Amino acid sequence: MFKKLLAAAAAVALMSTAALAQDKVKVGLIQIDLSNPFHLGEVEGAKEAARRAGFDLVVTSGEGDVTKQIQAMENLINEGVNVISINFIDAAAFGPTMAKAAAAHIPVICLHSKIDGCAATLGFDERYTGKIVGEYAAQLLKKRYNGEVKGEVANLQGLLGQGLNTDRSGGFTDVMAQYPGVKVVAQEPTNWDPTKAVSITENWMTAYPNLDLIYGNSDSLTVPAAKVVERAGKQDQVMIVSVDGTQPGLEAVKNGAMESTVLLAPQYSGFWKAYFPYIVASKKDDRKELLIKGVLVTKDNVDAALKLANDQVANIQKFPFEKPLVDIVASY
Repeated sequence: MFKKLLAAAAAVALMSTAALAQDKVKVGLIQIDLSNPFHLGEVEGAKEAARRAGFDLVVTSGEGDVTKQIQAMENLINEGVNVISINFIDAAAFGPTMAKAAAAHIPVICLHSKIDGCAATLGFDERYTGKIVGEYAAQLLKKRYNGEVKGEVANLQGLLGQGLNTDRSGGFTDVMAQYPGVKVVAQEPTNWDPTKAVSITENWMTAYPNLDLIYGNSDSLTVPAAKVVERAGKQDQVMIVSVDGTQPGLEAVKNGAMESTVLLAPQYSGFWKAYFPYIVASKKDDRKELLIKGVLVTKDNVDAALKLANDQVANIQKFPFEKPLVDIVASY
């Protein structure tokens, strides 16, 4: 399904900006915040999608506050955008606002969560993401314990109530549940706040002296957590696996502070979070769901991932966003 959509993207990319400008679409992108490095990278990718396809882009956020995010969405409805793409802080809080969008005939593309009224959904295949991290974590534990998968693991979660967070954790714990010798000793939400991740990890260093592994739902949590582990002198005991594939996360894998991350590529993600709503609103595609599969990054392929991450920034106007992410990684 994704490859068919990519083919449509390539076809649209061949259209001239002048032709598209005859009936210019305005896309509103609402982020959780504009401080998280991943969210900022997504904005750059979204801007590139707008440049390539010739649509207008309005970027806003909730600044981490669901009330402000609701207001941001209502502002876009009042502005009369053609489509809204939103990464909900708390999807359950948006019922009345979704009704307002429907009344205004503005389709809403729901990012990482699905509620009533979504014209389509877009996100990462989060169960798959959690699964591949869990499988790699099992390999690490098996190697540590001479062929037996066992040990104590903990999970730094993001924001409770987000489908992204639920599935990213759930895919991991589904795998852990397959091994009776593995005990998930803690799962704590951070609200995607690095400061909270640091505090939680500091507590874990005392509360769980035999902790083997920490799985963090974002590099923004695990990179700070890795520094806590290092300060505690437990970098050889507590292995860290992560998700996002941000520059700091990839560098942490490169220098050995983390065992792995999952490349989700923020600029790539952001490109599709603006481009997919555009083609839905302009009726160039009628698909109801788009899931992006991430790529596991370990010390074995981290150099390729770092080059890709750099090219997304340094050569963004030539980066092949229209291709599946796994194919782009393979080309490096």
